[in-house]
Amino acid sequence: MVLLVFMVIGCVSCKNNQVQEVNEPMEQSDRVLVVTKNNLESIIIDYMNPKGEKEIDSLITEDYLRNMNGIPVVTNKTELKAKLSLFGTGFPDYAINVGNSRVCDKQGYVDWIFTGTNTGQFADLMATGKKVKINGFSHLYFNAEGRIYREDTFYNELEFLQQLGYSLETPNLK
Repeated sequence: MVLLVFMVIGCVSCKNNQVQEVNEPMEQSDRVLVVTKNNLESIIIDYMNPKGEKEIDSLITEDYLRNMNGIPVVTNKTELKAKLSLFGTGFPDYAINVGNSRVCDKQGYVDWIFTGTNTGQFADLMATGKKVKINGFSHLYFNAEGRIYREDTFYNELEFLQQLGYSLETPNLK
């Protein structure tokens, strides 16, 4: 439901925003926004599926912040690299496929699908050998230079754990 609300808000707020032609004279901040809009898919794919640390360094700010399902999980570039390393170790074949994406007012809205096979240790969880496929949504915030300084990500964490073979136990109410 939250994902649907964000998608509707993103689509409605971007409805009347058109990409400007680069030939027109414009402010420097507008020029960065045009570059961000024109290169959105490439930036997001590079950001979501980084090939190396230098790529991350060029795409995000030092004080980058990531919230997952409303909880702050990363507060700087170093922590992001560590978090990505956890996914790379736990799911060496992981890929994030970008679905619909929009940029308006230096903000990006992206729906994505994470796929991978859990063949390595993922945080405190041992490898299960199971494949996962999770849909998610990210709200990206760009600074004046077109770099990402914040990301709010939403996905069904319970479904993710269930696909790995974990389950919830009924609480003992006695």
